[in-house]
Order: sequence, then C-alpha cells, then structure tokens
Amino acid sequence: MSGPIDRYLLAERAGSEGVWDWDLRTDTLYLSPRFEGFIGVSRADGQHRPEDWFERVHPDDVEWLYASFEGQMVGVSLPFQIEHRVRRCDGAGGWRWLVCRGVAVVDETGEPARLVGCVADVTERKLAEERLRQSEERYALASAASNDGLYDWDLRTGTVYYSPRWKSILGFQEHEITTSPDEWLGRVLPEDRAVLDAALAAAGGRRDGEPFQVEYRMRDAAGTERWMSCRGLALVAEDGAAMRIVGSQADITGRKLAEQQLRRSEERYALAARGANDGLWDWDLVTGDIYYSPRWKAMLGHAEADVAGDPQEWFSRVHPADVAGLEAAIALHLAGERDGLQHECRMRHADGDDLWVLLRGLAVRGHDGRAVRMAGSMTDITARKKAEQQLLFDALHDAMTGLANRTLLLDRIGQALDRTRRTGNRHFAVLLLDLDRFKSINDTLGSLVGDGILKTIAERLERKRSVGDTLARLSADEFGILLSDIDDVGDALAAAERLSRAVAQPLPLEDHDVVLTCSVGVALSVTGYERPEDMLRDAGLAVYRAKSGGRNRVDVFDSTLRRQAMAMVRTEADLRTALEQGQLCLHYQPIVAVASGRIAGFEALLRWRHPVRGLVPPPDFIPLAEETGLIVPMGRWVLKEAVRQVARWQVRFPRREPLFMSINVSSRQFLDDDLPGLLRETLAETPVPPRSLKLELTESLLMQDPARCRAIMQQIRAMDVRLSIDDFGTGYSSLAYLHRYPADTLKIDRSFVQAVSTGESSAAIVQVITTLAAILGMDAVAEGVETESEAAFLRDVACKYGQGFFYARPAPADAVEALLARECDPPQSAPAVAE
Repeated sequence: MSGPIDRYLLAERAGSEGVWDWDLRTDTLYLSPRFEGFIGVSRADGQHRPEDWFERVHPDDVEWLYASFEGQMVGVSLPFQIEHRVRRCDGAGGWRWLVCRGVAVVDETGEPARLVGCVADVTERKLAEERLRQSEERYALASAASNDGLYDWDLRTGTVYYSPRWKSILGFQEHEITTSPDEWLGRVLPEDRAVLDAALAAAGGRRDGEPFQVEYRMRDAAGTERWMSCRGLALVAEDGAAMRIVGSQADITGRKLAEQQLRRSEERYALAARGANDGLWDWDLVTGDIYYSPRWKAMLGHAEADVAGDPQEWFSRVHPADVAGLEAAIALHLAGERDGLQHECRMRHADGDDLWVLLRGLAVRGHDGRAVRMAGSMTDITARKKAEQQLLFDALHDAMTGLANRTLLLDRIGQALDRTRRTGNRHFAVLLLDLDRFKSINDTLGSLVGDGILKTIAERLERKRSVGDTLARLSADEFGILLSDIDDVGDALAAAERLSRAVAQPLPLEDHDVVLTCSVGVALSVTGYERPEDMLRDAGLAVYRAKSGGRNRVDVFDSTLRRQAMAMVRTEADLRTALEQGQLCLHYQPIVAVASGRIAGFEALLRWRHPVRGLVPPPDFIPLAEETGLIVPMGRWVLKEAVRQVARWQVRFPRREPLFMSINVSSRQFLDDDLPGLLRETLAETPVPPRSLKLELTESLLMQDPARCRAIMQQIRAMDVRLSIDDFGTGYSSLAYLHRYPADTLKIDRSFVQAVSTGESSAAIVQVITTLAAILGMDAVAEGVETESEAAFLRDVACKYGQGFFYARPAPADAVEALLARECDPPQSAPAVAE
C-alpha cells in the first residue's frame, strides 16, 4: 500500500483535495492528512474505521452519503459525486461543506474490492451560493413590495426588457410594449428628456458601476402626465465598456403631488406667520433643545444672539404668577388630555414691561404614543388684552365721569347683601341722589356745559365718599352711593346731608355761578332685601317722594312708599285697560259770554269711569298719564271725540258765531306727537269751522323750547285753529315773548279771579290781563268764577268770557245739551251729525 499511499500524498500536495481509500474486504478506510484535517482526526498511518468519517456527517446528509456508497457496492461502476456537511470532532469551525467524488475498484472476479475517491472543502462556495440566493430572494421581495417596474437595457443589441410591472405602471398590457428603447424614451416629456438622457449617458460612461437616480415626467396610456423615479447602474465588460443598464422605475406622482401641496402649505404657513407677525418655536422633547424663530426673540425685544436654545430662556421670562398655569397647560397636552396647547400668559419684554401672549402648540408623538416634539407659535395679544380690560372697565363704569355704573353698583349691593346674610352684624344703606332741575339747566346752557357740571359734581361726591363706599352714576342726573358700613339710619342721613352740601356748592361758569340742589332717597338694609335691584328701586321711590315734597330734601324709604308705588303700578295698568276698553269719557264745562250770559263754547274735560272705583277725578290719573306717556293716545282720543261733539251741537244749535270747543293739550302731546297732522286728519273726518277749535297750552310748556313751540303754533294757526294760553300769569313767561306767540286767547287763572271775593290785591291782575288781551287783540277767559260778585267784576272790566261753577259745572254731553236747549227759544231741531 505504500506505493499507492505515496502517490496519494504527492497528488494531495499538488492539489487542494483530500484522498480516501476504503478497502471493502478489510473494512478499513485510509484518509489522507488533508482529509483528516477536514474532520479533525489524525493517525500516523492514516488507517481509520469508516465510522470515523460517517459519525461526523450531518444527520440530514448521512443517508444520501450511504446511498451513494451502496450503489457502488452493488455493481454501479460509474463514478459518483455528492455534497455533504461534516463537523470536526472537536467542534471547531462548525459545519463544513465537502464535495465527495469516488468510484469502485473491482477485483479479478469483477466484484467491488475498494472504493477510492477524493473530497474537497466547498464551504465558501456554498456560503456564496446561499448569500446569492438570499440576495435574489430579497431583491424579488423588495421589488414586489416596492411595486417598482424593472428594466434591463442591452446596450450591445439595443433592446430593453420591460417587466410586466413596468408596463402596468403606465397602463399598458403585456403585449402592448415592445423591446424598443423608444417605448421608454419616447414617452418622456420633452422638457424632461434632457435630464434622463444625461443620467443614462453618464451611467454608460462610468467604469465604477456607480448607481444613478433621476426623476422625470412621462405620458401614460391615457395621455396623463405621471412623475417617475428611475434608478439604475451600468454593468461593464472586462474591457471597461458598458454592456447593460439595469434598474427600476417607480410611479412617484402621488409623492410629487403631496410635495407640491406641502410646499404650497408651507408657503401659506410662512406667509400667514409673517402676516400674523407671530413668533415660532420648536421644542425637541428628547434632547431638550428649543428653536426660537427670530420673530419670537424680536417680540420680546431681544436680538438673535441674545436667546439660546434652552427652555429656561422661555420660562424665565414668563410672569411668576403665570408659570404654574403654563406648565399645567403643557403637561395636560403632553399627557394627551387636551388636543393642543392654547394658553394665554404674560411674558417680560427686554425693556421690563409685560406682554400678553397667546401660546399655541401641537405635540408630535412616537410609535408608543409619547410626545417627542412640540412646535407652535407665540402671538402678541397685548393690544387685545388692553382692549378687553378697557371694555370690561367701560362695561362697569360711566364713560363721562369714570364712576361705577348701575351694573357695578348692583353687583356691589349684591355682595353687601350676601355678606350681611352670612354675618348679620353689619348694616349698609343705598343713597340715590337726583339733581334738581338739571334738565332745565342743561337745556338752557347746552349739553357741553351740562356735561362739565356733571363731571364737577362727580368729583365732589368722589371726594366726600368714605373709603369702602361705592359711588356710581346711574343716569344723566342721578347718582347712587353704597354706604358699606353704618350703625343706624343716623349714619345714612349724615352721609346724605354731607353729599347734598357738596352738590350745593356754587359752580362757577364763565360769567356767573350756578347752584344746584339734589333730592336724596335712602334705602336701609335692615328693611330686608333679597335682590339688589329691589333696594335700588326703593331708594328711587324715596327720591320720588323727596321731589314731590319740594325737592332739596332727604327721604328714607318705608313700607308706605312701596304701597303707593304698587298703587301707581296698578293704576297705570288700569289706565291702559281704560284706554283699550273705552272707559274714558268727556265732561264739558260751558264758557259763557260775560256780557250776555249765553253759552259761547265749552272746555272738554277728561274723566275716567273706573268699573270699581267709579268716576276717577283728573288729578288721580292725569299726572300718571303724563309720566308714562299714555297722555299722548289719550289726548288723540280727546281731540277727536270733542270735535265730533261740537260738530253735533253746531248743527243742532246753529248760531251766527258757532259754538267753540276748548281742548287742553299736554306738553308730551304738543312736543312728542304730530299735532298739526292730527288736526288735519280730524278736520277731514269731522268738518267743523277750524276757528271753532281752541287748543289750550300752559305757560310752562311754551317756555320749554320757545322756538320749537312757536313753529308748531304757527302751523296750527295757519289752519285757522285758535290757540289759548292757559293759567296766564302763574308761569314764567315774559311779556316780551307773549307777542311772538300766535295765540288768540289768554285764560286768567282762578287764583286771581277768586281774589275778587276775598278782597286781595291780586284781583287787580284780572283787570290788567283783560286790558293786555284787548291791547294785543286777544280774547280773555276768566276761570273759576264761583260768585255773583266775581261775575259782576268781570263785566265791569269788560272781560269777554267767563267759566266756573257760577255759570255751570262740568257735565256729560246730554246734560249740557239740555242747557243749550233752554237757551233756544223756541228750540230748533236739526239732523244729527254723522259719527
């Protein structure tokens, strides 16, 4: 055996393979030294048992190896080759791949006597094959997952392989695309073709196989533009020339559109941020770094280099009172309890002032839901905050004087009521100060002077106000004071007197001084109130009684006032019902020609037939009607009804000088209603001689707005309707004004007429007024004639008309009609006047 073994050893040294020789007769196996190295066994003579080899074969490969040997043993004379894995006996190196080749050697009888062969270590090749297979699998999976289309351009033949996916991306079927490069290049948009050509040319000229990537637009089967991303590389031959360009093409139209939309969105956001003048910030919650935009820093008065990217740069500038609120708002958003950050706080400017800012932000969260980043903006809302504070101040304060208004005063009264209910040991009071006759001063001197007077009064009251009290302006000439801490009503009255004296101090104007007084109403908390409005209302009732008692007085509310107020409320409601349900009626008092004693006309007097109270006299409801404005519709009804009545009497009792009708006109009706229009409407409905109507106006009415009154009187006089000045001599009119008004009659007040019977010197005024009327070409009517002596006096002074109980009391229309009938001898009948 030494001869063959030596040859084996020589052959082994010449190559890289190990040699084996299995003697089937002795069942001994010779392994060359290299083979022994493969399996980690060694013997000096190289003689082994077959198990030394087979026991080290991988379990999955041993049966195949046995099968190969058995085939040789049964007479298969063809050489065999099989790959299998072995492991060294010491386990070093893990499993190694061996390729085994062998053949049977037969003896002289033709039976297999030996199996001889060689083995080679092909582990590196097998690993390379495995890596190649895995790479091919990965490429196939990646290609399928990426949905890319593949291409392979053979530069030698000029043909291109396009994968089915490449074709379907462009909307083509498999058979619709040939192998021509023009199927690709011809569909690229002309403006993008140069970019693709340059990329392909560069790839073909490279020798390092560096990949390329290019984006361009192509037309698909429908002619639609689609964006493509092409990747590829050139495969070069041994001589360095490019043979093929292979790669993939992906449809990135969606991404391009998204990028375009994102770019537009970013442009819009950038424009909006610049337009909104906001500062931006971006906080990396992982590293703790914050980016502050230049505008963020500039808003706080800092240069770019003054602020580092540290959260402390932010929070150290937040007002100390606002830090906790900001941290809580951020924590709530980061914890997911709020959708976003939106918080207002104050921040310190570089000049030391505080800015109000609105902070907005949104967190970016990782896969686990935890916030990793938060970005947002900062808006300067200082101007808005100041405006809100001013609006709040304006909502609770009077614009002209700066004092509290009704809303704030009611709030303070409500707080005082709550405090009293809780403690019960301290009392308070509410004072209502109403300036007496301020309206006349305001109308006379003008609103500019009036406003100045109100500001001065407000300053005086503010100086006299005690600490803790609330002073408010409630209306044009009305002030309210909450006395927050008093012992008894004496403290409230003392405060009222002190404030009244402050108001009554002379007010210097340009050429003279003005002295104002005020009426004060007091409401005490001991009365027991639930609502602040009730307390202020009762103070107002006390003011009303103070003014009714002569003004410049202090009055304290009591239960009587409330009952009176409730009675007035009920009366007002009943009066509205009376107007709607026809409970009003007219009584007529004759006006007599003094010389003849015959009835010349009548004065229409309003009466109220109350279903419960009976006939209500005018003093019980006329002032209330004036105050509530009901006098206007009531006056309209009186005018129309009185005109209809005198029309009937003029027809039934015709005279050379028709009977006339005097109708009282209130100041509200004269100034607020369209009286000339009402007269035209009434005269059109009921035709009577206009001169038989006389409208009675008071002196005080004419002095409210002389110019306007004269203009309205001229319109009425132009219709030939007569005008009388009622209660002449009791008002404030001047003789200089009298000739300017187009009046026809002066009515002498009853107080002057009754002086005739009492012998008072004022009786001479009747003669003076009668003479004045005659001089001015006007009639004179004496009111309140109750005695024969008074009637005789009127005849002596040549007063034209008289009116009073001496002649006749006011009576309903049917009773007055009987008086007229008795004057007629014989009575004359006439058809009734149409209603």
